[in-house]
Amino acid sequence: MKKRTNIMYSNLGRILFVEDEKFLLDMYQSYFEKNGYDFLTTDNIKKALTITEFEQPNAVLLDIIIPKPENTVAEQGYEYLEAVKKNPKIKDIPIIVFTNLDTDKDREKCQRIGAAAYIFKNATTPKQVLDTVAKIIEKYRGKNK
Repeated sequence: MKKRTNIMYSNLGRILFVEDEKFLLDMYQSYFEKNGYDFLTTDNIKKALTITEFEQPNAVLLDIIIPKPENTVAEQGYEYLEAVKKNPKIKDIPIIVFTNLDTDKDREKCQRIGAAAYIFKNATTPKQVLDTVAKIIEKYRGKNK
């Protein structure tokens, strides 16, 4: 993993990917970096909150199902999403939920909390994910001018 720094090297944007599946972390990191993005990763919700505040990414890709350290499955992604949206320093960072949960209830909950988009993992390609992230970044850059 690259050393974290608040210096951004890409004009396209910096992405934080919060995901516990190593294969997906590696695959998306490689894909986004090949396409010109700075890409940070973590599989830990507490670290994700720290990275979000320090790094100020242009967007966050967030899995909802992240195991807790004691290896019990938990929907910690919701906790992260709520914490970010309550923090005035980072509440405007767009969070794109990227999950295998595909129910209307889950989508509505994420939208209610403040997710910028919702992507069902099993129905998308890396290119589709990148295209969605790029659109969200552009939309939010336009709001912040």
